[in-house]
Amino acid sequence: MSGGRSAGGGYDNWEVLSTETRPPLTTVDMNLEVLGRTAAQHLFAAMDGRATPGVHRMPCRLTIRESTL
Repeated sequence: MSGGRSAGGGYDNWEVLSTETRPPLTTVDMNLEVLGRTAAQHLFAAMDGRATPGVHRMPCRLTIRESTL
């Protein structure tokens, strides 16, 4: 890239890392609290004989910061 500019990004939107770097990193926020809660619900359902097989898609969002050109 010209002008010494670069682009980068992070995966888990960990605030300590993503906002304290220079430039602040653009990240994908996986909403880990909801993801963990949903995984636990599926686990308990499976343990109770109510398994929900297949792929379960969870929403995420892009948090754009200064590392995006």
